[in-house]
Amino acid sequence: MAFLTVLVVVVVIALFWILPDDVDESIGVGVAGPDTAAVAGLESIEDEGLDLVAFPTAEDLEAVVGGTAEAWRTGDETLVIEAGSGIEVPEGAVASNVGIGIVFPADFFQVTAAGRQSVVRIYVDAAIPAEVETSMSSLVRELAFAVAGDVLPVATPSPDQVFVILGEDRVGNQASARDGFRPVFVFLILLMEMFAMASLIAKEIQDRTVTAVLVTPATVGDVLAAKSIAGALSGLGQAVVVLIAINSLGTHPWLILTLMLLGSVMIAGTAMLAGSTGHDFMSTLFNGMLFMVPLIIPAFAALFPGTASVWIRALPSYPLVEGLVNVTTYGAGWADTLPQLAALAAWCAVLFVLGWIVLKRKVQAL
Repeated sequence: MAFLTVLVVVVVIALFWILPDDVDESIGVGVAGPDTAAVAGLESIEDEGLDLVAFPTAEDLEAVVGGTAEAWRTGDETLVIEAGSGIEVPEGAVASNVGIGIVFPADFFQVTAAGRQSVVRIYVDAAIPAEVETSMSSLVRELAFAVAGDVLPVATPSPDQVFVILGEDRVGNQASARDGFRPVFVFLILLMEMFAMASLIAKEIQDRTVTAVLVTPATVGDVLAAKSIAGALSGLGQAVVVLIAINSLGTHPWLILTLMLLGSVMIAGTAMLAGSTGHDFMSTLFNGMLFMVPLIIPAFAALFPGTASVWIRALPSYPLVEGLVNVTTYGAGWADTLPQLAALAAWCAVLFVLGWIVLKRKVQAL
């Protein structure tokens, strides 16, 4: 267990620094066609999450979206390099990740302004979500209406009046993969400590080590207190090492340490429950998995921003994960984290008391 604990700590720290730390909230859209008026109309919405890239020909755009070529921007020009051509990328060129291509016909402006239909081809990468494909089609239709001078049948005075965002709006403040996995990694350390403590408790019960200790002046309360304190401090110590190594103490170190202390106490109580119900290593491992799976769900749910389901918010580890995400990623303070601290403290008391009672009965029954 000592070896596995050190191994998990090292692997977690290494994985954290390997994960990317940048976020790209824009979608690359390639535009081809000589109709500059159509392209100019698209540029008006470029700030709405679209990264427009102009291509010299429709064939080049099709090759890039299809994955047989790469697009590199050098100033105002776009250089298309076929895969395996051996052409070197110019110095200072920036790669463009284009997943959608729009090809306007040469007479798009004249035909649309005259009220006739025009065919606009849209190339879409297979990995692009279906809702983005639909949005591109709607964008071309809206542009055609604007060029033709027709008024849309739906009134859209401004985005603020049309779109009502429910929940917390994270546009422009998205968490990177590294930030998203931070609570997962920290919580894995606590779960590893839960396995270690549960395994030691089961081993001591199986070998009757607890009975030998109780022959001394130590009481059952002394044994339980020693297990509780040692387990909580061990989990907290490992978590602090990881937090320092991944540079996650932030501007509120005492708040983060408080969250981790409460989380360590909760894990210690869970370990006493798992360890007291196990008879050997395999049964303890199985019981530990029964506790681990529900507890780790909120950590993975934090990877997908949005409002968590009611049953996820009811899990004991949810306040800990939510508090860690808000503090380490979005800079929340004590006042913002008080609800999570209160809920976590309540769960700590419940699980710790249950673990204490179950383990005490197990020891007294030996």
